[in-house]
Amino acid sequence: MQILNHFLELRAGFEHGIEHKPQAITLEEIAARLYCSTRNVKLVLKKMCEMQWISWKPGRGRGNVSELTFLVSAEDMIAKQAMELAGSGDYKGSIELIHQLGKGEALQDSFVEWLFGFFGYKTVEHETRLKDTLRFPVYKWIVTLDPAQCFYAFDFHMMNQIFDTLVQYNSQKKVIEPHLAHYWQVSRDGLHYTFYLRKGVLFHHGREMTAQDVLYSLERLQKMGEAACQGWMTAGIESLTMLNRYALTIELKQPNELFLQQLAHSSMAVVPEEIYKDHVDIFGRMPIGTGPFRLERNDDYICKLSAFDSYFGVRPQIDQIELWRLPMELSEAQQSWEPVQVLVNMDTNQKPVGAVGKDAEWHQIKQSIMGCSLLTFNQNRPGLQRQLAFRQAIDLILDREGMIQELGGFREAPARSFLPDRNMGFGTALRTDVERAKQLLAEIGYEGERLRMYVYGNNTEDAAWIGRQCGKAGIPVDIVVRSEEEMMKLDVVNEADMIFYHICMESHYDLHIIQTLKEANSYVRAHLDPAEKKRVDEAIDRIMAIPDEEKRIVLLHELVEELQANKSFLFVLHRSQQTTYHDSIKGLSINDLGWVDFRKIWFMPTS
Repeated sequence: MQILNHFLELRAGFEHGIEHKPQAITLEEIAARLYCSTRNVKLVLKKMCEMQWISWKPGRGRGNVSELTFLVSAEDMIAKQAMELAGSGDYKGSIELIHQLGKGEALQDSFVEWLFGFFGYKTVEHETRLKDTLRFPVYKWIVTLDPAQCFYAFDFHMMNQIFDTLVQYNSQKKVIEPHLAHYWQVSRDGLHYTFYLRKGVLFHHGREMTAQDVLYSLERLQKMGEAACQGWMTAGIESLTMLNRYALTIELKQPNELFLQQLAHSSMAVVPEEIYKDHVDIFGRMPIGTGPFRLERNDDYICKLSAFDSYFGVRPQIDQIELWRLPMELSEAQQSWEPVQVLVNMDTNQKPVGAVGKDAEWHQIKQSIMGCSLLTFNQNRPGLQRQLAFRQAIDLILDREGMIQELGGFREAPARSFLPDRNMGFGTALRTDVERAKQLLAEIGYEGERLRMYVYGNNTEDAAWIGRQCGKAGIPVDIVVRSEEEMMKLDVVNEADMIFYHICMESHYDLHIIQTLKEANSYVRAHLDPAEKKRVDEAIDRIMAIPDEEKRIVLLHELVEELQANKSFLFVLHRSQQTTYHDSIKGLSINDLGWVDFRKIWFMPTS
């Protein structure tokens, strides 16, 4: 590896495409580039010549110009080494090199074909048994798997494989069902809940889960408060009492008709007390739960889940799930997939190569994503975004239909609400009027001050389009790309004048609207002014005490309409996604977060 690193460092100092063309350079210049002595440089060059990576014609005498000719490209070398490491089982070393290759200017077709040949369904021999393994690439990575800190849809999906909650929400039947608790009772006044736990439920490290773990998990969120994304969900708990090893009571300060739904939320998952306390610093990376999969590995490049044989529910049919983090540059590469791969795609209509011309074997599901993209305005930061007329002008500038037509992809429809099927319930028709926007800007004395819009992940294309539209009205917008980790920090969120992002929601509508307005690091909430925030909190307290679901939703509509009238944030677009799958995959279902449910899939062998 050291000799390869020297080769790559040396090659990085020259332009692209100079292979087989002699380059003039001195021995001393090479020594400076490789940070070693001229004596060591001679040994390194000799080794590279023996491996036929370069040819070297030394100049006569110290300081004289020599000729260095590269016989192989850096891309070829990285690809070859990555293949060798993967072949020997060193996947981490292989993928580290793949990330180096992703920064290159060219990708060899043979390498891309080899790489994507690693993905899909495999039967892997492990000790004395064969294990069904699904390995697939992702281009974003896990930020945290701690239930208290989860914020992004991808993290929630992965966390749901590892943890369980007291109860679970059946989105088809719209009812709360038993899970870790097999039975519960609620007092007539709605303030006292008693839960009876299943016996014999094991954490992944082998210890039985008890009522003490449930109490600790809820108390942890309470103590963290706003430091936990969903700490607000425990704010209404007056007391927690352990009755015995398998029973506990929860007393509320006031009635909350959504409390069981809150307990079904992933952030309320049960964690093992001693494991969290002893490993606080690494729990978000290597957590332990009671879920259908246990986490075996989670480093910078590979995440590996294995089915938990002692799971109290139905054990998954798939034995192992491997996620490989690939460089974003490889996301556009022509992909050659195994014929049982599932491709969940939110950006293009691309089919796996193996699917082309085989429509009888491959199927596609296109569905709307639960949620929408939003543009928030920071009303706690000095600037014109605090003025209603300015926010109205931005709304008039956004030609949402034009955005869909120009950018294409899976941008599905202009958004007027959080969920696609709720669009018709809100306000008047969306309109675009750049000239009226300019009038509003003139009325407030706008003089071309610049604004900062923060974005992360794959939202940059949409944000750039919004920036161009604002430019047409004379508003210069600086697009600032921040990492997912940074965008979980309130001090970073509060630096922005505006934030553009996409929010994924789950099917219990009322809870997830409330969640968007209440969670600690929600961009919508963070950018509300204190008076608005207080009004929102008071309204939500009243709404959660109402038994009738439809009435709750009507009042939530009214609350959101008030925020929309003030242009506190703007709905922008709804998106859809496409899932391509082969006949051989069975049990396929796509959850509200847009991911294949790992615990349900299985594969039928192909002939």
